[in-house]
Amino acid sequence: MSLSGYIKEIRQHGKHYLTLEQLMLDLKLSKNAALNAISRIKKHGELISLFRGIYIIVPPEHQPYGSIPAEDLVPILMKYLQVDYYVSLLTAANFHGATHQKSAKFQIITSKRINRPLEFDQVKLELIYKKSLTNLPIQDFTVSTGYLKVATPELIAIDLLNYPNRSGGLNHVATVLSELIESIDENKLILLADQITEKYQLQRLGYVLENIETMDNDKTNRIIAKLEGYLTGKLITYIPLASELPKIGYPRIKKWKIIKNTDIESDL
Repeated sequence: MSLSGYIKEIRQHGKHYLTLEQLMLDLKLSKNAALNAISRIKKHGELISLFRGIYIIVPPEHQPYGSIPAEDLVPILMKYLQVDYYVSLLTAANFHGATHQKSAKFQIITSKRINRPLEFDQVKLELIYKKSLTNLPIQDFTVSTGYLKVATPELIAIDLLNYPNRSGGLNHVATVLSELIESIDENKLILLADQITEKYQLQRLGYVLENIETMDNDKTNRIIAKLEGYLTGKLITYIPLASELPKIGYPRIKKWKIIKNTDIESDL
């Protein structure tokens, strides 16, 4: 059987990738013969090399893009690497209806540092390391290759403030929050606050929400009230609104203990 025939056969059984080891076993090929066959098929765009020894099958409808969609690629990759992960930031916000700001890359937070660039023509993954993902709230979205782990709206809000430079800056973050607000549950946000170490981001979140227009003013006011109640008695240190900018000589906002070292506004 040719490699093209083999690919068609395993696709009929619902497989989206093949491994060098399994190919050698199934077609009784030497390693060199298997690699040569793979090399020929890759030139036609039918396979892409994900990591050494594993190859993603690219159906004809996706070959112009150089890969299967990122949301289908990620579950395969993370299962193969045995890495805990979740989709977050601008990418995850899109899953929850905040579509105004999009990232050129599919943004994933992982529990392991992966330094290899993962770009396949038009499909580009951005992997961001976080030391611990334990007990963080995520949701499973069904994709053609299984389930994709996506941050909840409450976790996205915190991540956007943790990684503003990965999200286009604070004004872009404000824009996403103005749309994402409709999906955020204020009670779940407070539950999350007890789980995370970055409680100071709640100060920034409260200040930002109080100073932008959102898609749901009533929801925004409820969230602001919850944040204010939760932070009462807990605020000790003033923090800069933009951590990367100087903080000397700027006004201080007592309510949130924020150093207003930049102006912020939503793009909407």
